Amino acid sequence: MALLLSCLLAVTLPFGGAKTAAGATGGQRSGRPVRITAGSTHHDRKEGVTFFNRDVHVDDEQYQLWADKAYVFSEEEAGLKRIVALGHVALTNETRRAYGGKLSYHKADGLVVLYASEDAPAEVRDEKPEGPQIVRGRKLKFWVDAEQLEILEADITSPVDDDGLKKAAGGGMGMK
Repeated sequence: MALLLSCLLAVTLPFGGAKTAAGATGGQRSGRPVRITAGSTHHDRKEGVTFFNRDVHVDDEQYQLWADKAYVFSEEEAGLKRIVALGHVALTNETRRAYGGKLSYHKADGLVVLYASEDAPAEVRDEKPEGPQIVRGRKLKFWVDAEQLEILEADITSPVDDDGLKKAAGGGMGMK
């Protein structure tokens, strides 16, 4: 039987040892549960799906995620399996920001896929001291444990100095 919860609800989910979905590495996790707030929430225990609606905010110790809606898929034994966030998605950590119309995260392989919205491309911004490195595309794929990024229909903006784009790109957006 489904359980319906509404109003401003805070839910905690143990996401485990995942690193930030924006790709930052390192740092010890304290084990603090993830806190998810939304205007309303619907949980179907039998199906292992929780739907968060209106002003969704995921507060993890290594990243923040905002979206209009989000579905969290989990299993009783294994915990979190997948997250799908929809509408005005924003994902941030200390050095990177990602924006798009839809985001999916698959815990088993650590894969994050960020999709463009109807009116704007998907975007990842790597804030560097020499200037931001911006990657835009229709679909961006990245892995939480790797400095690797796959881009469909790419548009890359990177700071350039005397050594050119090669030096700027070597900083970790998956370009070599």
